[in-house]
Amino acid sequence: MDFRTQTDQGSFGVRVSALVIQDGKIFLAKSPKEEYYTIGGAIHVGEKTEEALKREVREEIDIDVKIEKLAFVVENLFTLEDQDFHQIEFHYLVRPLSEPNHQMEEGGQTRDCQWVALDDLAAINLNPAFLKEALLKQDGPIQHFINKD
Repeated sequence: MDFRTQTDQGSFGVRVSALVIQDGKIFLAKSPKEEYYTIGGAIHVGEKTEEALKREVREEIDIDVKIEKLAFVVENLFTLEDQDFHQIEFHYLVRPLSEPNHQMEEGGQTRDCQWVALDDLAAINLNPAFLKEALLKQDGPIQHFINKD
């Protein structure tokens, strides 16, 4: 069972995100609306974040990764399709151990995935948006962000 709950005010959950970075590029999923987002998903009850991260990456893009470090903890508040979300997110820097699949299944739809140069992030619609700048400056301890989209 995923670690999320639904109320009249919206959805609350805990998720992990894989910042799959290699050669100055990050591997991102792309929605039909030209929105980009990281690989990842909800943590199961009783599951450690690193275990959830490896499971989600395997499920979504069919590769194993080496976890480098936890980079960001984010309180992400956003609205999607008229529903409010509040998510606590753990974003890990990871190194792919093979070439990821460039398509994934999500919500009954096929999504394209692609490598995007870190220097090109400002030009795309990336969710959560804080990553556009934070990834370029990330080289130290864990950072905490509150992201409101």
